[in-house]
Amino acid sequence: MSSQNNWNNPDMYYQQPQSGPATGSGYNNANANYANANNGAASYNPNAAYGANTQYAAGGPGAAYGYQPLPPTNTMAIIALVASIFGVMSSFFLAGIAGIIMGHIARKQIRQSGERGDGMAVASLWVGYIGTALWLLFWVGYVGIMVLVFGVAMVGAGSAG
Repeated sequence: MSSQNNWNNPDMYYQQPQSGPATGSGYNNANANYANANNGAASYNPNAAYGANTQYAAGGPGAAYGYQPLPPTNTMAIIALVASIFGVMSSFFLAGIAGIIMGHIARKQIRQSGERGDGMAVASLWVGYIGTALWLLFWVGYVGIMVLVFGVAMVGAGSAG
């Protein structure tokens, strides 16, 4: 193995050993003594040993491109999750209902378009349903207690007189 840096060479173990100087390296017998005297600095060509890897050159045939870009995240799923969380955190439970509706619409759009964000849409449904149910229970209980308190007060006021 040569002392060249082969970390970025995926085919370094599949290259055939070369006998003699590489083609196009600028190394020939005329400057052999000079190249050996300064450890090959005058004759070093970093691309000479990589002739078999021309398919990896930028824009060449079969050029490898990085990762495929991810599809965009569905905007409706983001808005649905924000609305559902807002509906839970505030007493405005209608925002939770809006989050539920937008979550269902977002899941339909995601199935049709292949966008990302299905997890957010499902989370908005869970948060919206649970939050809306908790707030409805709270308000029903609150109104029930107030009716009971005012009813007892009215009955007590009516019997006192």
